[in-house]
Amino acid sequence: MNRRIFLRKVFAVSGAFYLPPHRRFKTKHLVFIVNGAARKKDYYEDASLSPNIRRLAQEAFVFAEDHCEHVASHEIAFSELLPGPLLDCIGTGVQIHSICRIPHTMQLHRPRLLICRESAHDVGHRSYEQYLSSVRISDAAIGRVFDWIKGHPYFSKNTAIVIRPEFGRDDEVNQHGQLHHSYGFYYTHRVASIFWGPDFNQGVDRKTVISSFDMTPTLAGLFNLNATYAQGQVVPGLFRRR
Repeated sequence: MNRRIFLRKVFAVSGAFYLPPHRRFKTKHLVFIVNGAARKKDYYEDASLSPNIRRLAQEAFVFAEDHCEHVASHEIAFSELLPGPLLDCIGTGVQIHSICRIPHTMQLHRPRLLICRESAHDVGHRSYEQYLSSVRISDAAIGRVFDWIKGHPYFSKNTAIVIRPEFGRDDEVNQHGQLHHSYGFYYTHRVASIFWGPDFNQGVDRKTVISSFDMTPTLAGLFNLNATYAQGQVVPGLFRRR
């Protein structure tokens, strides 16, 4: 089947979506931060390197074993996370490329789904030290977004934040001082997905292995949409019982 036709089938409005009568979600807006290619040991496990993501994660639900199958191509990995039609089907959707632009974009457009695809971490191909600097800068920016949403009179009540890179990076820095994303490394294939918002439980699941393919049906479910033909499934234990 042609890939474009397949993606249309995934989000075909006629019959593919349903509104579950037992689900009444509070979430009206979702900010999905796709933080490039970053290791969970840096943006999640190291509180000294990423203190803001750590404090967000303490109020969130974290899947510590999220599997990335394809780790060589950013485009393939991103399309597995979020097929293009998801933006149109949820309603108002916006994609940006800088975390710092999130508050302005939210205030101006109030999109139901805002995707921020940050690529700063790719400086790791040049220098490990530059990569660590980008992790710190991204963490600080996420902290400002987190505080802005929590302090906003409108968005604080109905906005969720999801953080998940396209894939991770190698376990080791190479002999040239570079940190790539190669097949066969644990930290390249396994990342941490962080879900913060009014409809998510709090806690950490370190045992359940989920997949990049699970993101689409999970986020669609948050908006009471059913991605019938999606390859993944809604992740277990994430949503609060009402």
